[in-house]
Amino acid sequence: MAGVRCFPAGSRAFAPYIDNAEIAKLIGPEVSSTMGAGVVTYRRLSAPWSLPFDEVVIVLAGAMRVVSDGAVHEAGPGDVLFFPKETPLTYEVDDEVTLFYVKYPVGLTAPIP
Repeated sequence: MAGVRCFPAGSRAFAPYIDNAEIAKLIGPEVSSTMGAGVVTYRRLSAPWSLPFDEVVIVLAGAMRVVSDGAVHEAGPGDVLFFPKETPLTYEVDDEVTLFYVKYPVGLTAPIP
């Protein structure tokens, strides 16, 4: 693995992800042998997940709710969320939210809801 890497905001290549979403995968197995990271934008959706990896999410812009185990977590710019692997949760986005995510371990993918 190489040394320090910078991923300038203007060079992110977004691709379609799930309905009403696009993703820019920045760090994968070609960059790190242990973790993955990227930026994703969701628009007007409700998406149930049960992730096969631990994930940390930082809200960059917009707002969302995460519902898990009967609790509702409201998150906006600068807020950080942690999702332990295999935790059932639902992303709820009324308008638009952009997130930076970090997942461990690298290489696993979440089933598309």
